[in-house]
Amino acid sequence: MKKKSLLRPTTWSISAKLTVTLLLTALTPMLLTSYYNLQGSLASVSSTELRNLKQFSTATANRIDQLISDMRFLTRYLGTEQDIISLINAPQKNTGALVQGKLQRLLTADEKIELLFVLDSEGKVLSSPAEKFIGRNYAYRDYFQAAIQGRLYVSNIIVGDVTRKPGLFFSGPVTGKSGKVEGVVVVKISGSAVASIIEEANSETRTAFLVDSDGVLIYHPDRALMYSSLMPLSSKSLDKIISSKRFMRDTINSLDMSELHEAIVGARHSGTVSYFSSLSKENEVAGYAPVSSHGWVVAVNTTYASFASPLNKLFQNVLYSVVIVGIVFAIIALIFARTFTSPVRKLMFAADKVKQGDYDHAEVKITSSDEIGQLMRTFNQMVAGVRERERERDIFGRVVSPEVREKLLKGDIQLGGENRRVSVLFSDIRSFSTMSEKMSASDTVEFLNEYLSEMTAAVQEHGGYVNNFIGDAIVVIFGAPDAQEDMEYRAVAAACEMRRRLEVINLRRMQNGQDAVESGIGISTGKVVAGQVGSLERFLYTVIGDSVNVAARLETLTKEFPEYHILINGDTYSGVIDRDEFDFVNLGQQTVKGRSSAVTVYAVKEAEESQTQGEVRHAGEG
Repeated sequence: MKKKSLLRPTTWSISAKLTVTLLLTALTPMLLTSYYNLQGSLASVSSTELRNLKQFSTATANRIDQLISDMRFLTRYLGTEQDIISLINAPQKNTGALVQGKLQRLLTADEKIELLFVLDSEGKVLSSPAEKFIGRNYAYRDYFQAAIQGRLYVSNIIVGDVTRKPGLFFSGPVTGKSGKVEGVVVVKISGSAVASIIEEANSETRTAFLVDSDGVLIYHPDRALMYSSLMPLSSKSLDKIISSKRFMRDTINSLDMSELHEAIVGARHSGTVSYFSSLSKENEVAGYAPVSSHGWVVAVNTTYASFASPLNKLFQNVLYSVVIVGIVFAIIALIFARTFTSPVRKLMFAADKVKQGDYDHAEVKITSSDEIGQLMRTFNQMVAGVRERERERDIFGRVVSPEVREKLLKGDIQLGGENRRVSVLFSDIRSFSTMSEKMSASDTVEFLNEYLSEMTAAVQEHGGYVNNFIGDAIVVIFGAPDAQEDMEYRAVAAACEMRRRLEVINLRRMQNGQDAVESGIGISTGKVVAGQVGSLERFLYTVIGDSVNVAARLETLTKEFPEYHILINGDTYSGVIDRDEFDFVNLGQQTVKGRSSAVTVYAVKEAEESQTQGEVRHAGEG
């Protein structure tokens, strides 16, 4: 161990070093140093605040993008709904009532939705949950004119001429059997659905607002500023807004904030801007981000004073400390030593929590604005990022199967597809529409959650990948994304397990005085294209091919053979023919919808079930 030497500062204790440092600091121009540190802290805090504002605006814009994307998907889905197509092709009272009931349930289930329309090719309302709209003609509306030409349409924020409330219209074409656009579906969501997303970014010091492509505030927490423009509008834009009665106003007031207008209106990328506010009469900063699916921009702003004031107050305290530093030098040295070591201990404790995976208790309380304080702030940001990635990974694992999730995260699955041989299982509840009409929306959702949870558990026991839920229908894939040599057996075994679990569900329902439910299951084995389908921004791992369609048709065919609940095609049968736990009944060649050639169909029962009913294994063969 080396001896300490007064001439070797590297051998001094931390206390000695701090004492000498404080003494030298007291003898130097402390005011200049304090001022320099203040400016550095201001710049650092300003940079952090701008980054935070940009992150807030980006996150908010992404959520609005997601809302619009979800509503576009819903509109597109309604345009392909068979009952709606049937209503447009041949309007009948019973079909209209069926569609109206479905629209009413959708309206009840989603509080964001205000209105739902189904219009024919002339713009006449054929069905709507609100009967007062049925028969009205909206052919003059932009949303009808766009959709009838085959385009998916999203409107700007429009203030209703009756409700005086803002809303957003989505419309899409309905293609008839002829392949031509023969009608239009319209979905209107309330403006509060967008407003509630933006309001989450507001705080005592931050203000979030939304600007359209004309530079008009279509959302602001101060209602008096709603539908004002950042800069005076051109006569053309002003005339268009007033004549269309988009905001139900005769004029658009200007806030005269040119710097803010130039930075955010029409922005294609996120960023930050500093400007003088004509409202607060102060210098302000804002982060902004475009809503990529629309011409809007989200901005979140705050005043410089809101984050500079604490530092200015700190500077005043430093001035006071200069006066007494010589008197309480020893005390300051001790306190300073503790303030130096305490954050380090806190960081060590928090780092240990991260190591244990306890992210909720891993953040440290920031007690200073110096380098250690910056390190603590950076550490907290790192923990927040890790926590968010873990949360996203968990949510991602609920949206897709673990196999697909891991392959996506590793980059093993790319946009596109590959030829695969798979077994596709398609299951659907019989007469579910009739059954759900007798149930409330909450009871329907509760039943579906119970049913789908049990069915999902059944197929996952046998390695099935739940590709999609279509209402009460389930699409399951065996053999993708991971190859499975015994996929035919897995699919049939999963179907039998689904039947067993359904019997348990029905037993509970009958004990509660409820009707039992029945389901049909179709299994088809063959070649498909498996992979990511969609765009670079949004895609889904799925399979496409004749086998998928055959599985769905086999499920429908179970209604013609009510004594059999599981039907399979010939290729599936070939893969399980040697399995003793199953018995099969050859139903011969069956013609299914959408296929020119017939399909060889077999009914499946478990061997024990067949023996109970007196059936013979492979009955009907030969």
